Amino acid sequence: MERAAAEVLSRVARRIPVTVIASDCDMPGTPVRFERVSAPQRPAVLRTWAFARAARALETRVGATITNAIGAAALDADVITAQFCHAAFLARFGGLRGGRGVRALYQRVSGARFVAEERQAYGSARLKRVIAVSQGTARELHEYYGVAEERITVVPNGVDRSVFRPAADSAAKAALRTKLGLPTDAFLALFVGGDWERKGVRDAIAAVAGVRDAHLVVLGHGDVAAFGAYAARVGAGAHVIFVPPSSTPEQCYAACDCFVFPSRYEAFSLVTLEAAAAGLPIIAHAIHGTEELVAPGENGWLVPVGPDALREKLLCLRDDHALLVDMSAAAVQSAARYDWDRIADEQFAVFTRAADEGRRSPRAMRTR
Repeated sequence: MERAAAEVLSRVARRIPVTVIASDCDMPGTPVRFERVSAPQRPAVLRTWAFARAARALETRVGATITNAIGAAALDADVITAQFCHAAFLARFGGLRGGRGVRALYQRVSGARFVAEERQAYGSARLKRVIAVSQGTARELHEYYGVAEERITVVPNGVDRSVFRPAADSAAKAALRTKLGLPTDAFLALFVGGDWERKGVRDAIAAVAGVRDAHLVVLGHGDVAAFGAYAARVGAGAHVIFVPPSSTPEQCYAACDCFVFPSRYEAFSLVTLEAAAAGLPIIAHAIHGTEELVAPGENGWLVPVGPDALREKLLCLRDDHALLVDMSAAAVQSAARYDWDRIADEQFAVFTRAADEGRRSPRAMRTR
């Protein structure tokens, strides 16, 4: 969410003054004004509560034409960009992201608190416009929070196609694999992300168990010890490679053959867009955003939950090089409409409409 906001703001700031109210702001070379908010990092329920109130004080002092909040980060705002819907997640999955006992209880309590915060933000009389990053998220905002459909504009997340792109040729891909310590002669499926329980990494691991000449590369934060032990139990220990988070994830994308993303819930994940831009056919569930990106049988597949369906499509790509090449090209093409410049233009148009509706001039805008 933060990276998507930074991509948009770095472009909006070329047009108008932008102030960012946040705990951190890593946007070098971007002409934004940064106002730091100090808030405890844990627990999350305390962090969001403290941040919103500190940010309100800064907003009052700074002044702006409109305020854009990411979800319920603010007590209220003129425009909200919705990158998640906690009410939908709670209703469908109990708000659980893995764990038992006290951890599960905390997740239920915190989930209910996050829903209350979102309900307050979307019910604010101040709210003029909502940006939903997918059609599915737009439906959820209307269903769970009663946001009027005419106030919602769907503007998807984007991807920097100058950074995320396929390897130039097979030699370049082999060189990247050598550099990253990956097998040079195996079929490599890639997963990128954190929150491994919700995003189905167990199913991805089970899908490569016993699959000849195939490995799963897992890039991101997670409990490597626990998931490594799980891989060993299901016979995939020798087929799973855990890679720590990197400042250059595009190299890992370009080094792999396909993207496996069995997440149960997303608004519109950036990683699927990055995978497509890097030429990786996508094997995923029909979740928000991905169902709009993936054309089944062309640039990937939308499969049922469970490792068997994932494995079936992995084998299709492993065993049919011509299909892999065709789907790779289609994936690159499908990412073209998600260029960040276009996405920033569409979001800026929403900001402008919100300013017009408030009978204020769009001279200065600020996000938090």
